[in-house]
Amino acid sequence: MGNGFSCFEKEHWKDGNGIDRPYQQTREDVYQDMTLPLSHYFISSGHNSYLAGGQLYGTAGTSTITRCLDQGCRVVELDVYNGPVCTHGGTLVQSVAFEECIIAIKEYAFRASPFPVIITMEIHADAESQARMAMILIQQLADMLHIPPRRQAGEPPPPHFESPEALRGKILCRASVAKLVNEDLKGLIYVANAKMTSFKKMIDNAGAVSSSFEETALPKVEELDAEDARKDARQPRTSTSTPATTTTPRQQRQSWAATGGRSDAAPEDAPAPDADMVAGSIRELYTYTSRHLMRVYPAGWRVLSGNYSPMRAWVRGASLAALNWQVWDEALWCNQGKFMDNGQCGYVLKPEWMRQPGPQLPGGPGGRGRERRLVVCVHSAYKYQGRNWFVFKDDLFVRLTLWGMPVDRCCQHTRTVCNSGRLVVQESFEFPVRFPEMAVLCVELMDENVGGPMAKHADADSLGYFSLPLSTLAEGDFKLQLRHPRRGERLDPTRTWVKVGFTWRDSSPYGGEGK
Repeated sequence: MGNGFSCFEKEHWKDGNGIDRPYQQTREDVYQDMTLPLSHYFISSGHNSYLAGGQLYGTAGTSTITRCLDQGCRVVELDVYNGPVCTHGGTLVQSVAFEECIIAIKEYAFRASPFPVIITMEIHADAESQARMAMILIQQLADMLHIPPRRQAGEPPPPHFESPEALRGKILCRASVAKLVNEDLKGLIYVANAKMTSFKKMIDNAGAVSSSFEETALPKVEELDAEDARKDARQPRTSTSTPATTTTPRQQRQSWAATGGRSDAAPEDAPAPDADMVAGSIRELYTYTSRHLMRVYPAGWRVLSGNYSPMRAWVRGASLAALNWQVWDEALWCNQGKFMDNGQCGYVLKPEWMRQPGPQLPGGPGGRGRERRLVVCVHSAYKYQGRNWFVFKDDLFVRLTLWGMPVDRCCQHTRTVCNSGRLVVQESFEFPVRFPEMAVLCVELMDENVGGPMAKHADADSLGYFSLPLSTLAEGDFKLQLRHPRRGERLDPTRTWVKVGFTWRDSSPYGGEGK
């Protein structure tokens, strides 16, 4: 926020550097191998998709379902109760008919992507409602519904999931089948849930299944946890719904359960709130996630529908980082950047070292044997200041955030130009990058507030952002069309923009390939 009183612009500012090319990544098509099992991909995922707002009160409906599917989300979650209806059990949330949700999924499933949609269901319905659910799924989805081959009693699921290509145009059902009493509904479940107890048991499991983890109870792996503790770069913020305590994850979960936590707050396939976290090696973790669908979901205390950083789930090999799409926050900026890759189809192939894991991460300790350097030059930025008198002008700076493997996380800022709305800095920043195939870069135009650099820009306001995957980074100078920080929609490129240059500077003898 500036300290001037006049803010009147007759026309949009041009900085005169001649950079007007919009950013276009090196690949815009679906270029990755889509014939591998589902568990070999990161899949854009939603959480409590029937909610239109907060987790404790408000309305349920189909608006979040249609919006997230329109933006390439491939996993929709429904909590189903007697009726059948979808609602948040033990809360003041109004319900929406299960059939209405299924119709919305049918209509929007394949507008943004032809690859399979997964309906993950927490089923709290009785036998009569389960029978009705099966009838609705079959009648409404018809040929879109993927019905797996019938299995004999006690027979495990197939050892591997089918591929996105084999399931193209299909809608899959994911649920815990143990408590289902209706055989017709049981027969529609393709992704069966199973509670995670240990890596060894899951690796030895005969069939491919899916397990859920709350964000505070992620599997413990020394190689990742040590780097997490050492390098605590800025993660996507969710200040409106993050507890202001310094309790441990177990204490948070126990506290939530002890203070009236909802009956459906923890999925049946999630570890118990007071259970020890699953622990193992990096090889065990990635062996498990390459065969089974690991899902991570927001903690129960995120009652305003905030989110955790999905990168925390992806670096552990989780295919499904379930996010609340009811709000638009930095976690969804990161998700949007990640899934710009591979034609924005909602499926991004995991790195080979994650699908065929070795005893440690590639490139030696910390991946330093495959290090490259990304140079980002911030040329200029602009925010239209309006046609009104007596309005404070913006104090602009640009923030660059790299989300990725713990060793790659980094956040840097340009200097601030006060009381202008126009920023010309010509500043270059280097980012050491060991795992570009995992990384997402976020370029953010900021308005400084009272605290300023002395407060590490903690109270600065975001005016717009642009997130992109490094896996398909285009080199050169670009004028970035920013997105609205709270809605995700594109901003007017004549009124809000940042001009940057991207260059790879290899410091590895193998050009960053880590051979």
